[in-house]
Amino acid sequence: MLVRVVEPGRLAFQLRKGEQGLSVFDTRAVEPALQESEILAVFRSSSQMVERSREEIESMGLMVVRLPGTEVLPERLRRAHAEIRPGSAMTRTQFKQALMELE
Repeated sequence: MLVRVVEPGRLAFQLRKGEQGLSVFDTRAVEPALQESEILAVFRSSSQMVERSREEIESMGLMVVRLPGTEVLPERLRRAHAEIRPGSAMTRTQFKQALMELE
């Protein structure tokens, strides 16, 4: 399962200016699997997680690309980090629309 950490009241799958992709964590990319408490402990106390399956994301024509997370993250979260990226030949507008459909 892929999880995205979001702030309450904000859209979970909204691309911000300058972003090329959206960060997610693959809970099964490390052993033992990441737990909600382990992920949320790194973020603001009010943060929430939104889950989507890889299949659901890819069915929208999007790609999930494994990328190491930033050094501010604990090692396990760095290894589990990925980004949702646009599919091949997808325009930014199409990318944003596909992300909105994940809401």
